[in-house]
Amino acid sequence: MLRYLLPVLIASTSSAQLRADQVLVVYDSRVPDSVLVAEHYAGSANVPGGIGGVAGSRPRVRVFDLASQGALTVNPGTMSLNQYVNRLRDPLRAYLEANDLVHDVRCLVLTKGMPHRIRDTDNASIGDDPAAAFQEFVQKDATYSSVDSELTMLWQDLELNENGGPADSKIDGQVVNPYFTLNTSINEFSTEHIRTAKLFTGYNGNNGQYWTTVDFFPIEFQLTPGDIVLVCRLDGHTVDDVRAMIDRGRHIVIDMDTVGIVLDESDSNGIADPTNNKELDNQGFLDPPDDYETVRDDVFADGRFNPFRVHYDALAGQDNFIVGPNLSFDGEGIVVSDPLILLAHYGSNHAGPKPGGINDPLARDLYAESFNYAPGAIFNTIESFNGRNFGGVGEWQNQEQIADFIAAGGTLGVAHAWEPFSTTIASNTYLVRHFLLGSLTWAEAAYTSFTDLSWQHMVLGDPLARVVRSSEDLDGDGAVDVDDLHMWEFNPTDIDRDGLANDVDRQILFRTIRFYETQRRR
Repeated sequence: MLRYLLPVLIASTSSAQLRADQVLVVYDSRVPDSVLVAEHYAGSANVPGGIGGVAGSRPRVRVFDLASQGALTVNPGTMSLNQYVNRLRDPLRAYLEANDLVHDVRCLVLTKGMPHRIRDTDNASIGDDPAAAFQEFVQKDATYSSVDSELTMLWQDLELNENGGPADSKIDGQVVNPYFTLNTSINEFSTEHIRTAKLFTGYNGNNGQYWTTVDFFPIEFQLTPGDIVLVCRLDGHTVDDVRAMIDRGRHIVIDMDTVGIVLDESDSNGIADPTNNKELDNQGFLDPPDDYETVRDDVFADGRFNPFRVHYDALAGQDNFIVGPNLSFDGEGIVVSDPLILLAHYGSNHAGPKPGGINDPLARDLYAESFNYAPGAIFNTIESFNGRNFGGVGEWQNQEQIADFIAAGGTLGVAHAWEPFSTTIASNTYLVRHFLLGSLTWAEAAYTSFTDLSWQHMVLGDPLARVVRSSEDLDGDGAVDVDDLHMWEFNPTDIDRDGLANDVDRQILFRTIRFYETQRRR
């Protein structure tokens, strides 16, 4: 009876998953790198002008060529707000409206060769200067942002009335993310009012810094998860780097016994403090307390990851800076050789001296290249400019770059285009709970980790990526399905490593099957 009932239960949830036909790949046929990346992801049949004969990693996605709207070319790197509105946002809006896709497209994918930074309107490069950027934010006039994060608010005219004054437009500061922390597919939220202008007000009265809507407004004037668009980026140093990243994200199977997790903190007490303190992972305006310690404790409590491969370090200095085996840093640092599935690191903000600097280079902006990575590996470091070096912009302040991580074998990640402040760093807690140990797609999980939108974040990697965990893939066929449940019933397995094979393990497996049965049909 179970074999016949289970598919019915599975089918009832499959419509909730982010689907390929809800993803729109944005490319520019006048930019060769953009064409080649779009072709590798969506296939030659959807993207003409490439090398041809490419099946595509996700051939069911939709595509949009910016050149088809007659917009001026958007060059890689940095653009002005006016260029963003006229050359990217408004052409996108026009295409979606003309093709009746306003309510169908839930996710945009930007391709290599497209800009990733929007300049401040009255102090163009202030986002590269942390102290000056903070003052601009305090003065309620910080308009610099990543292209990607601005596009999440695709249907809101946040720039209206912007004239260089404090809080004179909603593009000053950041917008509180209504999707933050929610372990729910984006498809569970209606897009009915996505084009309605929202009634923004200052969060706790902080106009010009944190904008939000309130729940006593009529629903059409509230900003809900259904009113935002998820935005991911396929980018890297080279087209081949991006192609390899796409390939690694196509079907991610995690060996829960062998993969490693690095949580490299600094000057921490090692305790999951209940309130914010001076630790960089514990200053979030809306964050849960102590991100690194929370992840560590979550993973140990869940039990599916091998606890001996969870590498948490709380201390400062070169002797407590975690590095990998593939580069030498004068023999200093803690060497972790496991293939990583998560790299969470203070990096250049790790207090004290860094490994290397005598006979070998310093690790501060090279450490990510030193590790081994498992397919599906995630990058999230507490460094302000770790997403700066796309489009030839270059790195800044000797900080590690997510593009270097991708070149070294990484698959997914979150990064910053400009100074974001430590209060807005993406939460590893939700990347782990909702993606590595959960059932959301990468795009969905990544956006549940951000406290804010219209700010500095970028999400790198395939938005449709999902994981298959070996702990639940009992027959080792790369999928979690009803066959694994039958195998468990025949030979119960201790999935959560608590020493017992019982109904707790069965329920873990059953929950996973409900979400992953459709994986092979995506």
